Amino acid sequence: MFMSLQRFVDSIPQNSLVIFFYHTSFVYTLLSFGVERLWKLLIRESEKFQGVEEQFNGFKRDVEMLRCFLEDAEAKKHTSAMVRNTIKEVKEIVLDAEDIVETFLLKEKLGNTSGIMKNVRRLPWVISERRELAFGIEAISKRISKVIRDMQSYGVQQFIVSEGYSQSLQEIQREMQLTFSGDEEDHLMGLEKNVEILVGYLVAKDSSHQVVSITGMGGLGKTTLARQIFKHETIKSHFPRLAWVCISQQFTRMYVWQTILRQLRPEYKVLEMTEDELQEKLVSVLETQKALIVIDDIWREGDWDRIKHVFLPQKGWKVLLTSRNEGVGLHADPNCVTFNTKCLTLKKSWTLFQRIAFPMKDTNDFKVDKEMEDMGKQMIKHCGSLPLALKVLGRLLAAKYTLRDWKRIYENIRSHIVNGTSISDINISSVFHVLYLSFEELPVYLKHCFLYLAHFPEDYKIDVGTLSYYWGAEGIQRPMYYDGASIRNVADVYIEELVKRNMVISERDVETSRFETCQLHDIMREVCLHQAEEENFLQIGTSTANSKSLYKSRRVAVHWRNERFFHMENPKLRSLVFISKIKRHIDVGINICFTRLPLMRVLDLSRVKFEGEKLPFSIGKLIHLRYLSLRDAYVNHLPSSMRNLKQLLYLNLCVGLSRVYMSNILKEMRELIYLHFPLAIKNKVKMELGNLVKLETLENFSTEHGSVSDLQCMTRLSTLSIYIRGKGHSAKTLSSSLSQLRCLEKLVIIDYDKLYSPTNDDEGFVLDCVHLKELFLSIYMPKLPDEQHLSSHLTTILLKKCYLKEDPMPILEKLSQLKEVSLQHQSFCGRRMVCSRSGFPQLQKLKLYGLSELEEWIVEEGSMPVVHTLTIRGCGKLELPDRLRSITSLKKLSKAPFPFFYSLYIRSEYGSGMEGEIVRRRRRLLHNPTQPFSTITDYQVVAIARAALDGFKNEAKKMVVVIVDMERAFVQTRKHHFVRFCFFFSSVSSSGLIILKLIDHCGTFYL
Repeated sequence: MFMSLQRFVDSIPQNSLVIFFYHTSFVYTLLSFGVERLWKLLIRESEKFQGVEEQFNGFKRDVEMLRCFLEDAEAKKHTSAMVRNTIKEVKEIVLDAEDIVETFLLKEKLGNTSGIMKNVRRLPWVISERRELAFGIEAISKRISKVIRDMQSYGVQQFIVSEGYSQSLQEIQREMQLTFSGDEEDHLMGLEKNVEILVGYLVAKDSSHQVVSITGMGGLGKTTLARQIFKHETIKSHFPRLAWVCISQQFTRMYVWQTILRQLRPEYKVLEMTEDELQEKLVSVLETQKALIVIDDIWREGDWDRIKHVFLPQKGWKVLLTSRNEGVGLHADPNCVTFNTKCLTLKKSWTLFQRIAFPMKDTNDFKVDKEMEDMGKQMIKHCGSLPLALKVLGRLLAAKYTLRDWKRIYENIRSHIVNGTSISDINISSVFHVLYLSFEELPVYLKHCFLYLAHFPEDYKIDVGTLSYYWGAEGIQRPMYYDGASIRNVADVYIEELVKRNMVISERDVETSRFETCQLHDIMREVCLHQAEEENFLQIGTSTANSKSLYKSRRVAVHWRNERFFHMENPKLRSLVFISKIKRHIDVGINICFTRLPLMRVLDLSRVKFEGEKLPFSIGKLIHLRYLSLRDAYVNHLPSSMRNLKQLLYLNLCVGLSRVYMSNILKEMRELIYLHFPLAIKNKVKMELGNLVKLETLENFSTEHGSVSDLQCMTRLSTLSIYIRGKGHSAKTLSSSLSQLRCLEKLVIIDYDKLYSPTNDDEGFVLDCVHLKELFLSIYMPKLPDEQHLSSHLTTILLKKCYLKEDPMPILEKLSQLKEVSLQHQSFCGRRMVCSRSGFPQLQKLKLYGLSELEEWIVEEGSMPVVHTLTIRGCGKLELPDRLRSITSLKKLSKAPFPFFYSLYIRSEYGSGMEGEIVRRRRRLLHNPTQPFSTITDYQVVAIARAALDGFKNEAKKMVVVIVDMERAFVQTRKHHFVRFCFFFSSVSSSGLIILKLIDHCGTFYL
């Protein structure tokens, strides 16, 4: 069989092999990614295949053959359905082979034991596993032979050999540039002001920049804007020499230099020059004359490096770039001026659409049908305010004259706009193919990352932290220079790359500057979904979907709505993710037999409810599982079989129910990187965590169910939250364990039960965590560690119920990186606090909550020079220092005498009681929004509450909890009753917990 495979390969010309295995670069991406990963696995673990050497060696030859098919083949695209189907079949073979090998290796690893007798008892299992492996390899080899026979029988080989010319994607790209650059000038929307600004940058005298860059996602009009600048009269008068060159993804330096020189000096015979002669002539021209060179659609930093030798610094030339990659301009010139194009507003979108769809609108004899106009306003919402999509839709509808035609297009609006059919049916006006070029340009690992975003619903803000562990669990290839970096840090780099390439929209955390959420532009998401479906990368399902309909793909994302049942059977499934945009528990029943999902790697069960509120025992069969999330799930019992999940990287057990039963299941999960405990554990179990040496994040660690000494082994921890429960925990014990955590960046310590009581001789914590950036302490600590024992990298600190006797400000103000300080309820029990001159040089936010004993606060001149937000609540004895008026950076100051605002959410089923949690909010009660807070009397507040109370049902009144010093106010809706208390109160009943809801009652109450 192997010889027949080799003969077949030898019989096909090398360039035909290239064509065959690259009908699109995307197929190359996934197929080569899988083959390469499989090949590395075979090489790395070759010594483990004792007993099946013959089959294994033949198997390696097959895989090496597939690698040969894929090498050095990039640009050629093919259009045959036969070839496309063959490639899909090869991809399935590769994935099945990987499953067979990984399953064998994992069973081998899990079965390793010490001791002669244990190994003897395991011998029958070893023989059985190797026999199973041999059968699996033989089956794969037969499938490869069948693919070869089919290729010969159906004439695929002859088709490849006889293949004629087919247009490359780069040639199509160049056609698109010429098409759109020639007709977009008439539709310049809202960019006139931007043209003037950019022209000003280019003609400015004594400017430090020589490069101006226009960036943005495909279809935003970068080339249109550049054309307007290029044709501007000011540019023509300032630059005697002008040149425009379009850069394709596959270009030559010779072509670019020839194109530029031909326009700068038409008399030169550029086609007769060598590359060195071209460089010499261009350098001479650009040295001696003012010239503007527009380089349109340049993709990579390396592209600039190939042509930059003619652009000597500090000469008369200027370069205007257009690129989808923001990094190109900055790479060309560190002082580059970057202009990022944005999507149009809805109003401008409609104006642009009208110009194209109704070109005769402004003539006297033309009248737009009202129903067509209304339909058009609905259809443009599907364009995502992208100019290119609006133009495609407008051109399509301009040729349709009847309402019936418009309705037919409206019914399939997405397919008409995106038009992502196949490479064989290229339409250069297609939005899909314009945006597809951005995908085409991505390196292999970023293509895989980008396609993973297809899991999420439209307009869904994707948590980057969660996404990073999805990627890590999938084993997405990372470049060698990322080896050793954490999963989250690598993900941040990947997201930044996608953002720079204008393929992803992302938001950063204000405090940490780390990416917090990301999402796709509507049209870019359509491209992502199309590619994911085209290559069977992912299926999107609902909970009512037939399990057979979700059998095709190895990844399934279920978008919950209001369905109540879900059933799944797919033995090849690797990833199953449940996603809901509803931020509450979903009352559904899920029936999943995990024994029928043996290859599962990613399982996200967030917010779902299992029958009986128990996680099935069969989950222990998922030995390949690397990601498991039960966040907010309705589960109160975790089975002991979970101890078999030894490959887990991510485990989130923060379920929706308050108390969970679990046994000591974690001690063998040595691969764990992220672990989030439940809020509370029912039983008295003590978790053994000393083996979890790879942990980077540990949340909700309770000293009642784990030993503090185990933390010393977790030297990679960057995030840690500890809840002290139980007796015998001294500052010395905690300090000793924490001192080993040199990578720690965020630390939370909370003593809920108030059991931690250091002796008088105890000097408190010594936090030798040199990289610590965020610190939250709610623990009895009469003395704050001095600045030598606090990290100089601290940016955020929160203290609560520490009962500090000494003013903490002299220590905190010396931490030069601090940006936010929050001193909350009884964190400081003294009467006087001083902020010294030059203290807190970078502090931006200061919060003082519930410091009931604080009377005097001295702020010296020069202290807190950049603070912009100051919030004071519940500090009844404190008078604001006059010196605050001299802090010019202060933008927001709020002071409230009462520490809390409470609000109740009550179920409409009156017998079910209350639920939720107490939420503390700042109290601001305004009878009139313009009325000063201090002028509202107690009498006015009571009168408002009584008036509101009179209009409500007696049943609702019965639900009111005990309250001190205040009347009650209700607002009734269709299904729920909302209760608001306008003054702070001292106690509530123990009937349940409380959830905050913000409601306005006739303009009376404002938060």
